[in-house]
Amino acid sequence: MNSSLKRPDSLVSFLGLDSEDFTLLDQYWGLFAQSAEQLARDFYNYLFSHPATAAAFRNFSEAQIEALVQRQAEHGYGLLNNQLNPSWQIAMQQLGAKHHHLGIDPAWLAGGYTIYWRHWQPILEKHVPTEHHSRLGQILISLLMGDLMSQLSGYARAARETDGERSAVFDVLLDTLASTRIEKDTDNTSLLQVLCERLPRKSRYITLAGYFLCSSRVNDLLTLEASAGLRLSMPYLPYSAEDPCWQALQQNQVLVYSSDDPAAPEWIRKLRPRVQEMVFLPFSSGDLQGLGFIGARAKGYFNRIGSDYFEAFAHLGEIVLQLRNRMLRDPLTQVPNRLLFMDRLEIARRQASREETLLGVVLLDLDGFKPVNDRFGHGAGDRLLLSVTQRIRQCLRSGDTLGRLGGDEFGLLFPSLSSIDDLDFICGRILETVRTPVEIDGEWIHVSASLGVTLYPLDEVSVETLLAHADMALYAAKKQGGDQLSLYSLTLDEAAQNAANMRLLLERGLKNHQLLLYYQPIVNSFGGVSGVESLLRILDPERGLLGPAAFWAGLDHHRYARDVGIFVMDAAFRQGQIWQQQGLALRVSVNISAHHLLDARFLDDLGKALRKYPDLPAEQIEIEITESAPLNDLLHAQERLAACNDLGVRVALDDFGTGNASLTYLQQLPAQSVKLDQSFVRDMINDPKDLAIVAAVITASRMLGLDVIAEGVETEAHAKLLAKMGCGHLQGYLFAKPMPGEDIPLWLRQFKNLNLSVLSHASIDILPTLLEGHGQRTENFLLAMREQKSIPQHVLEQDAEEKCHLGRWLKGDGSLRFGEQSEFLQILQRHEKIHHLARQAKLALDNGDVANALYLGSVLECENNKMIKELRNLVYDEESALSCSHGTQH
Repeated sequence: MNSSLKRPDSLVSFLGLDSEDFTLLDQYWGLFAQSAEQLARDFYNYLFSHPATAAAFRNFSEAQIEALVQRQAEHGYGLLNNQLNPSWQIAMQQLGAKHHHLGIDPAWLAGGYTIYWRHWQPILEKHVPTEHHSRLGQILISLLMGDLMSQLSGYARAARETDGERSAVFDVLLDTLASTRIEKDTDNTSLLQVLCERLPRKSRYITLAGYFLCSSRVNDLLTLEASAGLRLSMPYLPYSAEDPCWQALQQNQVLVYSSDDPAAPEWIRKLRPRVQEMVFLPFSSGDLQGLGFIGARAKGYFNRIGSDYFEAFAHLGEIVLQLRNRMLRDPLTQVPNRLLFMDRLEIARRQASREETLLGVVLLDLDGFKPVNDRFGHGAGDRLLLSVTQRIRQCLRSGDTLGRLGGDEFGLLFPSLSSIDDLDFICGRILETVRTPVEIDGEWIHVSASLGVTLYPLDEVSVETLLAHADMALYAAKKQGGDQLSLYSLTLDEAAQNAANMRLLLERGLKNHQLLLYYQPIVNSFGGVSGVESLLRILDPERGLLGPAAFWAGLDHHRYARDVGIFVMDAAFRQGQIWQQQGLALRVSVNISAHHLLDARFLDDLGKALRKYPDLPAEQIEIEITESAPLNDLLHAQERLAACNDLGVRVALDDFGTGNASLTYLQQLPAQSVKLDQSFVRDMINDPKDLAIVAAVITASRMLGLDVIAEGVETEAHAKLLAKMGCGHLQGYLFAKPMPGEDIPLWLRQFKNLNLSVLSHASIDILPTLLEGHGQRTENFLLAMREQKSIPQHVLEQDAEEKCHLGRWLKGDGSLRFGEQSEFLQILQRHEKIHHLARQAKLALDNGDVANALYLGSVLECENNKMIKELRNLVYDEESALSCSHGTQH
């Protein structure tokens, strides 16, 4: 018999079936047909229960699966009714081919037919008379065999076609690699061109092949380099997040895409019906990226043939780009040559315009390179250039460009700068690394660098003019002696010049020992003085005493931040120790810049200062950081601040609300205080927005157990309003201006309390909300002991007493208001006992002693009720008494 079943009508006789058999089948057809739908569901349950077959349907929706079940039910009806006629056999051959395309192994296909027999056999035995059992069973088995043979015939034909197609694709790859055109290629692009031309000619299914190229620094445009088969009319493909080309390129993954996808872009929809499916193949080398694309006229083609055959396209593309990259690199240093550098400059210029960021364009020339070449020879000069190149590259960020433009001249591009200071920092590192001596052939060689800088779009000109302006600035740096940076003067705006002058002033102050500290008291809204903030001043011999407005731009500068921080800690701790020895237990706050905090040496600097002044307890020290420090590097900021806490040093978030931080910072950073910036405090009486921000920060901080310090308090009205809102600490000219450290004792003796305590006790009441949350947490814990809920956070941990909702209030607001009162201390002890009972109950539950766990839970509940009652009595009885007292005074 012909294995391809070219004569379908011969199958019935081959199976030994005749008209009498089909007459007998017709007699009982209804018995088997009535359960066809259940049979179909059992069939697909069988397929879905095995990973090998379930994988073929993993992208099908529920509606598609249901449609398949219904078609399978129709197959059951048809198999019983169509008597394996020729049209039925042809349909089954087509179905077998489809199964091949879906990747279903024929063994699983055959296994599915056992489901039919297991479904029909009970019906046969139960409802068919005994005398017909044997013959009807043979007929049913023959039907199943014939149906299976038809499907396997179609499966085999499709497999042979697939093998032929694989062979054709493989032959194209071999022929392409052997092509004589490629041997004559000087542009290194013929390899892919030939491949694209041959695929549609040699394959029965491929109707389109081509590829795009772009630079990895241009993220908005693909250029069509080659296309064969169907004609593509677009020379460029602009960026679109929905386009499969860009999706494959950005994900760097092979992507198979159906042209009838509802989201298909217009250029793909135009290819239908001759392109039903496409594959996109990304490849790259260095800064160049490519994307091959192949279109096929049949769905499932690429899955059937196998992606390995087409991934060779991407591998060849990578080879082409590697060859092309060699033409754009300096042969000695392997950095971009002038041609590639200019291309990147144009790309970076467009990106800066689009993203509205600064682009730094820098020319670097080595000072003293010619004498090295003259004395030691060109070989030593080349090794020096290699060493300098490697060192400079270590100073660069991801996305920066270093190119060699010729001789000892280099170009640098710094995209996405947020400020001029960013560029100044990087250039400072480059100057420092270049002036480090290099050992060559046993000789130490000293060179330095001159840098000419311009900034786009401050200098909004063409790429050629940008380079010319940088060259003019380079000449100025050389003329001034080298080993320095010169900024193109016409783009140096007033702000940049002022910042440079501020840094120069601070540098002179450090060098000439002109720095000193003033101290501004911080008042407790309950009547006392809680501490002082150390404020930096410069005593200039010509201009007198200067505040931070004259030099702030240098405080967080990488050149000065650490030196300033070391001075401030030393001077403030020394003064704090003097006060301590005088019996004045004042908390001393010092401002630490972001650069110093994130410096790897910061903790050593802090520890050294603490050891130098042992009479000043670490608990009396608070470091203040602005929002910018954590924003620069949140993880390291968290680690540094946690280490400060471990030393006993407190942390305050300064100028809160003025930067890009959010209230989540109050959770993420290990701080004990929040300082409200004076820009909000100053106008809060007249500006409802400022008042809302102040109220929000105060309330959130109090609920987290953090001290709140309001800066810029200048009137009694501000002080009273802040106290009424629950702000525990106030700082500003209302109480005192900054003063020398030796004046603080006299000020303390003369300080007059504003009697804000009554207002503070009557502040916005956050306790009911906290108690509500505490009660819900207690209830959840008791349910957890019955295994009905999970245990809440901050119940069992070692420091849970301080981290839970109520614990934060007790540590913060509660401690501030009630301090050492015996009733408050009793509440603290009971709160600790409750957490201790919770740990004991959890331990009993873990050991399987449920009864004891429940008993300890009931004791915990009793203790909790007592604590809540004591707390309410303490808080609200006191408020009632204060209210009566306040009314009597009026």
